[in-house]
Amino acid sequence: MPTRRPDDGSASTSHLPEKDTHMEKTAPPSTRRIVVITLLILLGTQVFHFVYLHTRDVAIRLHDDQIDIQRLSNAIARFILEEGYGYRVVMVESTIKEVHERLTEGDIDVTLEMWKDNNLAWYDLVSEKGEVVDLGPIYTGGRQYWIIPRWYAREKNITGVFQMKQHWRDFANPEDPSKGIFFNCIFGWSCRDINRVKLTAYGLDRYFNMVSPASPEALEAIYENARDRQLPVFGYYWEPNALIASRDWVALEEPPHSRDIWESIIQAATDPHAPLPDKACAFKEIGVHKLANRNLLEKAPDAARMLERMQIETRVFNEILFTDTRKGLSSEDFRHMALRFFSTYPDLWEGWVTAAAGDRIKTALARIRENKGN
Repeated sequence: MPTRRPDDGSASTSHLPEKDTHMEKTAPPSTRRIVVITLLILLGTQVFHFVYLHTRDVAIRLHDDQIDIQRLSNAIARFILEEGYGYRVVMVESTIKEVHERLTEGDIDVTLEMWKDNNLAWYDLVSEKGEVVDLGPIYTGGRQYWIIPRWYAREKNITGVFQMKQHWRDFANPEDPSKGIFFNCIFGWSCRDINRVKLTAYGLDRYFNMVSPASPEALEAIYENARDRQLPVFGYYWEPNALIASRDWVALEEPPHSRDIWESIIQAATDPHAPLPDKACAFKEIGVHKLANRNLLEKAPDAARMLERMQIETRVFNEILFTDTRKGLSSEDFRHMALRFFSTYPDLWEGWVTAAAGDRIKTALARIRENKGN
């Protein structure tokens, strides 16, 4: 009798007993093959998800400077990286000066808010060494100014920085009545040293002392308090942000931006032995960039590609962030803003992610909406 191969189903069945009509019918071989293939597919899918979830047990350390606009950008990026790509995201609070060292050493993987021209000497150095990779702008239209209240500018007919020499008494410093106050950037921001150099180059250091508040919130509160009480105030601020969007402020005119003059300002701001320039100029309107430690490209290449494509238009910040007048916003508040972004601007974020990541993000958003409805 020929030997029957287990899989051909062609061997003689004459030696088998008569079929018991009460016995369960055996599925034909073709059906069994379909069942086996289906089980293998299901098993493969489960293995894929297991491998996906476990190989993605990689943390991406994201810089947090506690600036509202950056906190919204971070919340958007975090949701995409966690829900779309399966990474863990760890927020690392750090000032800009601290992030210089922490980014190059890998303690921080990426910052979504770097004003390159304010950090020019450091940026050129680490870029040349290849320690940091520029992932392009997160948004364009970053502007920095010296501002005074609009009502005060009209009342005194002030348009430029040099006119402030005649009006310093209106900004008198209670601790030093011989000078006025210029409210500078907070400690740890590169612009603090830049403004120090500019104030001296303009000859305004003889009329104004510089005061650096303890936090971004404290600096904002100073301007808001002056606006609400209609008090003169003079200092540095930037946009995009809600304060400047209120249109209550005038940016003072300065000499036009010059690359050569700016480099001398940066040199004096970063090197204590460099001579102070006798000229200064306006800040340049710039794109605010995303910078990553070079190792991010190896440990999370798909995340780096997504972040490179990520660019948020300033109208988004105007429509989502700056319409919220609440103070002391929490991480959960920014997460809700990010969710609003995903539902309002799919035409933007879907272009940053892969199709598979986009599907996972949409599934996560649907789950959140369903849970909210229950």
